[in-house]
Amino acid sequence: MEHSSDLTVEAMMLDSKASDLDKEERPEEVLSLVPPYEGKSVLELGAGIGRFTVELAQKAGEVIAVDFIESDIQKNESINGHYKKVKFMCADVTSPDLKIADGSIDLIFSNWLLMYLSDKEVELMAERMLKWVKPGGYIFFRESCFHQSRYRKRESYPTHNREPRFYNKVFKECQTRDASGKSFELSMVGCKSIGAYVKNKKNQIYWIWQKVSLEKDKDVQRFYVLYRKMIRVN
Repeated sequence: MEHSSDLTVEAMMLDSKASDLDKEERPEEVLSLVPPYEGKSVLELGAGIGRFTVELAQKAGEVIAVDFIESDIQKNESINGHYKKVKFMCADVTSPDLKIADGSIDLIFSNWLLMYLSDKEVELMAERMLKWVKPGGYIFFRESCFHQSRYRKRESYPTHNREPRFYNKVFKECQTRDASGKSFELSMVGCKSIGAYVKNKKNQIYWIWQKVSLEKDKDVQRFYVLYRKMIRVN
């Protein structure tokens, strides 16, 4: 990626005003939206130089920070390596070589990751995330949608600024089955704009998904159908 050689917040956020935005969005908004993860296992995909790793490490029981750019993950480790609960991995999140045990993660966190992937890669990641997260666990991700989010000119900008409905469809339709044969899907818990960006850019959207049992949801749906029939009869 073009910004990989510049290990600054401005480069990571692709924005010359990044420092001001970071102070507003990171502690006060983005992290306040993340489902509770105190003492739990967190998988951070696209961890970069550790802008969020440092925050996650302070509360989580375990953090696996993954990024495919070696210089980024090395800087992350140099900054946050004193947190013994953090494991740093240089790996491509789309590669089968990235081994994460199914059903082992309480929270998957990613910030500006999916927009760097192709449509097919996003579909693959949705499937892998669903497998990795525990039943009842959460997936949190934030992406730049609609248009680019930057102030300074660049020769290239390797992102896909998709409409939110693309992510809605991909994650909503994702299903998996565990080793015991139980089926699971993702239920959307939240989807909203990031307030720090609304005034000027209006393109930052976050999602929260929860892994739920497909059979349980079907049982609930059948209950409500029977309940409505009983009401009509009475």
